[in-house]
Parts: sequence; structure tokens; C-alpha cells
Amino acid sequence: MSYRKFSSIFLFIIFIFAAVNFSIWHLWTQKILTRDDHFITGDLTRLGYVSHLIQPRTNEIDLPKQHFSKLDTTQSYELLTIGDSFSQGHSGGKNRYYQDYIASTLNWNILSLEQFPQTTNYIETIMSLSNSGFLEKYKIKYVLLESTQRRVVERFSKTEDYHLTIPLSEIENFYTKQEEHSFALPPLSPINNGNFKFISYSLLYHFSDRAFFSDVHQVKLDRPLFSIGSGKELLYYHKDIPPIKNHTPSSITEVNDHLNRLAHALRAKGITLIFMPAVNKYDLYSDFIIKNHSPKDPFFDILRTLPKVYIFVDTKAILWEKINEGEKDIFYCDDTHWSYKASEAISQYLFHEIPKYLK
Repeated sequence: MSYRKFSSIFLFIIFIFAAVNFSIWHLWTQKILTRDDHFITGDLTRLGYVSHLIQPRTNEIDLPKQHFSKLDTTQSYELLTIGDSFSQGHSGGKNRYYQDYIASTLNWNILSLEQFPQTTNYIETIMSLSNSGFLEKYKIKYVLLESTQRRVVERFSKTEDYHLTIPLSEIENFYTKQEEHSFALPPLSPINNGNFKFISYSLLYHFSDRAFFSDVHQVKLDRPLFSIGSGKELLYYHKDIPPIKNHTPSSITEVNDHLNRLAHALRAKGITLIFMPAVNKYDLYSDFIIKNHSPKDPFFDILRTLPKVYIFVDTKAILWEKINEGEKDIFYCDDTHWSYKASEAISQYLFHEIPKYLK
């Protein structure tokens, strides 16, 4: 083969490669892999490269009161929240923080904090805040501890250091600099490996509900529960499934014992603990999945029966009721996180539950 012919073939291959990538990028993957405050898509569409179930949204707030995302040392707060991505508004969209619904419903000042870096988990963070005098200084009456369901046993079944003390000035210095999390994704070239993943996943989902090796399951529902497409397709995170084997009566009882101990420690200072496990999307919708091959998660069934000295926010029961009332999009179709509709329902639950608990 002559050099000229070889060069022509090589350039033609490069052209076809670039043209195919540009086409896939502009038609599909650009909207999957682009996220900023003005165009937000869910984590499940990005992980599973599922373009037809994107539920695009923008960050907007129309509530009269918002929570504090960093410590204002001139304020006092009725409620302190600490938790993972559910508490940090990772879903994006309308009123993405459940704290804003609680603040507006109860007319409370609410402070949302991250885990303190010198602690091993949220319980130790709360105890370090208590031991330092932080909770008393800022007149906090309630502490809401949130965790996604799949990580509750992992996070709260271990022995904690209930005597951990960190200087108050160090805690205040850290939390006055706490910033809201950025939702922007880094810019990508139109030629990237996401284009290949989109093509391969699109083909493999025809043979496996998780495309054999994707982190995202794509299954059919027996009724329309979303407003995207037919409403009968569910995306859920594969990592919801492996922890189910650890949701045993003994492990969840151990978690409950740790929460009760934390609640007693806070109650001695006149502070009430609220525990809010955020139900996994799989668990909430599992009974509606056609030919479901994954196991049932007993987490909430077990935890409901245990004696508690804290306020338990049963997010599965609260959101299940909304689904049975015919409400769609309790979770975003394309995301592992719930929507503003769930946040509103949870705030209404607390509005009615807290006065009952005080009686």
C-alpha cells in the first residue's frame, strides 16, 4: 500500500471517528453529562447513560424561609441538621433542600452542617458539638440526623466516642466557612469515552436490566409513577441492593441502641434527637416493579418495631402514602434523590409530629 493511500485511509477513519463522536455528543451524551444550576439532570442518567428518562430542572426557590448553609454566629437556631447528599440538596431543582420546607412550615431558623473532619461519623460530630458547648450557645432545641437507608448500618452500628471534645473556636471557625456544594460538572470534549458507554449501555440494556455491569437498573413498573415518558420505567441505583443482606434484626437493633444513647445524651441538655433515614428509591418503589428479581428490603419493617427515645421520621411510610394517593415524581425519575414533593410531605409530618411528641 502506498503512503498516499495509507494516509487517505487513515484520515478517513479519523474523520468517521470524529463525526460519530460529535453526532452522539450533540444528540445524546451532552445533555447527560452537562450539569449546572441552569440545566440539572440526575445522577442515575449519568451513571447509566440513559437519555430518554432525563428529567431536566433548574435550581429555584419559592419558599418564604430558607435554612442557613453556614454558621452565622449572630443567630440562634431551633433545629440543626446533619446528613449526606439528601441534606445537601444534591437532587437540584425546585426547593432542593428539605430544610427549607421545614423552616417555612415551622417558621424556624435551621442550620445545616457537614460532618466535622476530625470525627469518624455523624454521631461523633453531634457529640463533639454537644461536648464543646456549641448546641447550648446557639440555643438548638432539635438535632435532625439524616442518612440514606443503604448506609445506616454501616454508619451507626459501630461504637462511637461519646466523650470527644473539640474546642468551640475550632468548630465555629470551620462551620463559618462552610459553603454550599457546587453542582457543576467539569466541561468535556465532544470526543470522550462517555459516547462509547452510551452506545454500549443502550445495546446491553435490551438484554439485562443493568446492562450487565452498569450501576443503574432500568426496570418496568405496573403503573405510571413518574411524569417522564410512559411513567412506568424506574431507574434505581445498584448499590441499594448489596446492603440488604446486612439489614438484620440484630444489626438494626444495634443501630437503634446507638441512636437511643445519643438521644439520651442530648435529652440531658434539653435537646430532642430526630432520626430520618432517607428511604432508598429501590425500596420505596420495589412493590411496583414487574418481575422484580431483587430481594425485599426489611430495613423499615424492623426499625418501626423497636423502642425509641427519639423522633423517628419514617420516610418510607410517609412517601408510600403520597404514592398511594396518586402523586407522581416523589423521587425524580432520573435521580437517586427525592423531589421537592417528598420534602414537603416530610415537613408536614414533622409539623404534626413534634407537638404530639412534646405532650
